[in-house]
Amino acid sequence: MIIQIVLIPALVLAVLLSLRSRASLRGQARRKIFAGVTVVAGVIAVMVPSTLQALADLVGITRGTDLLVYGLALVIIYLVGSTSARFREQEARIVLLARQVALSDATVRHADLVAEREHQRAAGLRAVGDADR
Repeated sequence: MIIQIVLIPALVLAVLLSLRSRASLRGQARRKIFAGVTVVAGVIAVMVPSTLQALADLVGITRGTDLLVYGLALVIIYLVGSTSARFREQEARIVLLARQVALSDATVRHADLVAEREHQRAAGLRAVGDADR
């Protein structure tokens, strides 16, 4: 069947693209193009349902609805992988931020502790000096 030759590389491509980094402008553009193509394909499938059946016949599928299910499965696989990658990236950023906040808090606490000890030392010296008088 022709559909197997089309679906297997499409599946691999969907997984690979979904797991790529989201930070680059190229990745953002790719996602926007993919979303646009998906919307256009959906509109065409709704407006001209015979097109879906013609494509199904072209790739060796008996019904257009089966082709639609295959396409939706690819989109869902892409979205799940994409969401998973995005969550991993956000988690890494949150961990980095938490570490920076912890280090900053420790620095502030250390500075406060040093200042308090200096204040106590100065107060102790004044008390000793007052007792000498």
